[in-house]
Amino acid sequence: MNLTKGIFKTVFQQRSLIWQLARYKLREQYAATLLGSFWAVLQPLMTILVFWFVFSYGLKLQSPNANEIPFFLILFCGLVPWMTFSEGLSAGTQSILAHQYLVKKIVFPLEILPIVQIVASLVVHLYLIGFLFLILIFYGIWPSLYSIQILYYIFAMAFLTTGLSWLLSALNVFHRDVGQSLNLIIMLWFWITPIVWPAKNLSGWALKIVEANPLYYIIEGYRSTFLYAEPFWHNPNMGVYFWTVSISMFIIGITFFRRVKNQFSDVL
Repeated sequence: MNLTKGIFKTVFQQRSLIWQLARYKLREQYAATLLGSFWAVLQPLMTILVFWFVFSYGLKLQSPNANEIPFFLILFCGLVPWMTFSEGLSAGTQSILAHQYLVKKIVFPLEILPIVQIVASLVVHLYLIGFLFLILIFYGIWPSLYSIQILYYIFAMAFLTTGLSWLLSALNVFHRDVGQSLNLIIMLWFWITPIVWPAKNLSGWALKIVEANPLYYIIEGYRSTFLYAEPFWHNPNMGVYFWTVSISMFIIGITFFRRVKNQFSDVL
């Protein structure tokens, strides 16, 4: 537990550096392109449009009743947090290997490297949320007081991603299969998360398995915020479960990272 006490202080002290590195990452990634950082937003938007076309027109998935919320909005509200989570986790897992030149700089706080990747993905996420607001208004769904609670769900998603990224980025230094297998895991994780299909179709043990997925809480939270006007405390049991998993993963992640980070330079 002592290893986790100073992490919040470290992040606060290094907040300016984290922001500078996140901005640099976004600029560097698209430096040689004509559209620049706009690609960071354009790519996920195009992905959303492809999913919308395939599932709305190819598979003809629609809301069962004409009075219900359009399927596209349900899909959009699920894809926006998922893409940010998967991008942040993938980049966070590779963060130490991608910055090997910093590992031997003893004074550099390596703990912030996964956070830099997550912050960069959250910058793009804010643009996607802005676009989501415009789509909702187009469909006649205006922002309400419930929209403010999106800040809570963004924090919850970032908190979970950070803990996982610390653990996986450290493991990836010693076992490169972690990074290679993560894409497969993320793909499987996507399909067992109710993003393109409704959880209400399930019952019994199948529903329990889906609810054990911490991303279920985030995805449904976005939909509750933007579509259903439900407060984040409307399902307290799921909230308690999510934070139990997230806090446990946060502690495990930072504890393991700090215990093994001095060995990074021996491996890299």
